[in-house]
Amino acid sequence: MTSSESPEALVQLLERYAEDPASSASLVEQLRPFRLALRSTSDLRTAYTAGDEFWPAFARVWKVEADRLAAASSDAEAAIPAIAALAGFTLSLCTHSPQNQTAAVATVEPQLRRVLLEASSFVNLQDPKSMANLVTANPDLAASYFPERLRLEENDKLLQRLLASPDHGTLHAILIFILNSIHGDPERAHLLGTSKAGAEVLDRIMIVVGTMFEDEKADAMTQEHFTSDLFGLSFFIVQQLVRQGAFEAAYEAHALMPGYAISPTLVTLLKFLDGHLSLSAHATSPSSLALVPFLVRQLDHLTNSLIDDNSTQARGRDAADAGTFQGVVLILHCLCSIGLALEQEEEVASEIAPDQVEASEKMVEGIESVVRLLGFAQTLMPPPTARPAPPSADDSPPHPAKDAASARPPPAAAADSSLPPTAPEGTAAIAQLQRTSVQFLGIASFASPSSSTAAAAKRIQARVKAAQDRVRVAAMREHALFTIRNLLKNNQENQDFVEALKPQYRVGQNGELMDLPPALRKS
Repeated sequence: MTSSESPEALVQLLERYAEDPASSASLVEQLRPFRLALRSTSDLRTAYTAGDEFWPAFARVWKVEADRLAAASSDAEAAIPAIAALAGFTLSLCTHSPQNQTAAVATVEPQLRRVLLEASSFVNLQDPKSMANLVTANPDLAASYFPERLRLEENDKLLQRLLASPDHGTLHAILIFILNSIHGDPERAHLLGTSKAGAEVLDRIMIVVGTMFEDEKADAMTQEHFTSDLFGLSFFIVQQLVRQGAFEAAYEAHALMPGYAISPTLVTLLKFLDGHLSLSAHATSPSSLALVPFLVRQLDHLTNSLIDDNSTQARGRDAADAGTFQGVVLILHCLCSIGLALEQEEEVASEIAPDQVEASEKMVEGIESVVRLLGFAQTLMPPPTARPAPPSADDSPPHPAKDAASARPPPAAAADSSLPPTAPEGTAAIAQLQRTSVQFLGIASFASPSSSTAAAAKRIQARVKAAQDRVRVAAMREHALFTIRNLLKNNQENQDFVEALKPQYRVGQNGELMDLPPALRKS
């Protein structure tokens, strides 16, 4: 280090520039030797910032350039090179230096925030990594800064505005900042998922990444090898929500449009959860097993939404059906992944953990919904094509001219209306729902031979018996409901008969006839 690169020379440069700002090019050139010196000598991070004069002088220079950027003049665009140089210098000072990170948040961050707010509306900042790296590897700083950032986010929408940027580097930096802020910390993970501003930021991330799934390989999340680094960072953010026990809260805190059972953001969250659970080691972790009651509850909710009003007219109006259908299949995938992983554990483990047994038992509660889905899916499939009659022994040989004539398509007016309708475009999706539903029923009613304790084995057998009984009862109820529906359809006499079966009064404990509750009275 030469005398021109000493801490004293740096402070003098900053104070002089703050008093009499020169051009942006001048600041860039004057900071260059100090930036190069930091790259070669890491100890200078401490030496440059040791004196009492450095941070106040550095903050004043930041304010000068933030003011220039905010000014409605030609100086605004000219300030960007100087801001990029300041951001790079701040990054160099704060890398691997918790002390400098803390000092920078206290002195520089307010001006840096001003710059980011202006830049998100004016032009992309050339080096947006600075804010992310102020809290990198500094848990104490993140503990205070991230909640404060979300509080300010309610008004300034800074993170959301930056996430709307078309610049890849800006998106990358913000995702790293969010991931670093919640990594390994349940409290901050819950803040991201459930606070008003945090939920809005998470929603924006899912919107950004929601279109990227088709470009990733099928096993991208299993292998954690991604085509897009933005996609990978988003997956790791959701993975932290799962591991820190915040996924359920984040999902249920998401605001839905009236009449919608699910949203594109929730579908994307379920896709990431499905990818996380695709590895058995992930599927049997305590945080994943704790999601089983939530998944069963959501399965019941989406099933009811999909089936309860399935008239042709209503379904034609309901644009939410496609998302609901996709959500049902994703939840079934998640439950099947957990169930298969638990089966593997039962086969090899000498003792089954209580939370694993409880998760298996909770899965049984989803059987009624799955049986309903199977019955509903059957109504969506096209009718089977009749098998052609075999040729008789006395059939005459084919005539080429007649065959050619018969091969021509008939006129539209003469087309046979009894031909089966063309299979709908969603036939593959319906088949996937049926396949996954049957897989779930097989998993829920299966017990692998294991060497677990007698108590655990008894609970497993009880769970299997309960699953088998539920399938039988639910299937019988499903057939009965379809039968009643068919008996009532377009038959006013049968509808009137069922209407007459409704209760007219109730009987009190002493045998007295009492009026029905208001909700059951006839109007």
